[in-house]
Amino acid sequence: MPKKRLIINADGYGFTYGNNRGILEVLAAGAVRSISVNSNFPAVEEIRLVAERFPDVSIGIHLNLSAGKPVCEPAEVSSLIDESGNFWYRQFPTKALLGKLKTEHIRKELHAQIVRLKSFGIKISHWDSHQDRHLYLPFFKIALQVAAEHNIKKMRNHKRWLYADEVNAKRKALSFHLTHPRRFGSFIYCRGLMYYAKARGMQMADHFLSSGRGGNGKGKVDTWKKIFQFMPTGTSEITCHPGYPDETLRRYATMIDTRIKEAEALQDKSLLQSAADSGVELINFWQL
Repeated sequence: MPKKRLIINADGYGFTYGNNRGILEVLAAGAVRSISVNSNFPAVEEIRLVAERFPDVSIGIHLNLSAGKPVCEPAEVSSLIDESGNFWYRQFPTKALLGKLKTEHIRKELHAQIVRLKSFGIKISHWDSHQDRHLYLPFFKIALQVAAEHNIKKMRNHKRWLYADEVNAKRKALSFHLTHPRRFGSFIYCRGLMYYAKARGMQMADHFLSSGRGGNGKGKVDTWKKIFQFMPTGTSEITCHPGYPDETLRRYATMIDTRIKEAEALQDKSLLQSAADSGVELINFWQL
């Protein structure tokens, strides 16, 4: 019987202390076995807690050029920041598309973020990015190069599989794309980027599970059980964002109060048995 393997990756450790708390709680529950770390915020200092308490959890770098302050000195990456010394945040897409972000500044800051995470004694398993901003082409190409320089060979796959709570998920996905042409264009573009990354030696899961909708229901235990039941064979990745809102999160994030529900759902004691009953092996990035 074909195997189903799933990486549930908690994004945003180090982004806020409230995120750290939520992620530590779900790691203790056992279903989540991988995290990605924002290294440019003060809360990254708590990454040692993960390494000490959960040595089997894979720890990736959540590369970030859009929220907070850079790791580098402002003068070294001046095109990436505004007059207050913060990344461009909501203006990032426009700046990136217009070529306003200098290549050497992007490279320097991505390198510095990886070095900072390594400075805590962390062996980095994979890379992805805050708000998936690396999917903008200038960011993407440089990130691939910098990751390779640091011997980071695994990354998030953006070959999306639109999950549904029914067996006919493929038909549901086709219907979604036909009624959301802009999303379909993004779907094709992301697939192209993944082929480019694979050609340069990057390893990734077979699928990235996505609802394709704004409200993804990950704060409900039943949603996770349906994902286990109807996910495709092969290796898949899905993200989660458990946490507890604080001032930093409310300033820089769009997903805020939903994080509490995700933290609660992913601590439910029935999830591990449900995954086993559905033939799903829960893994981390090192096991790809």
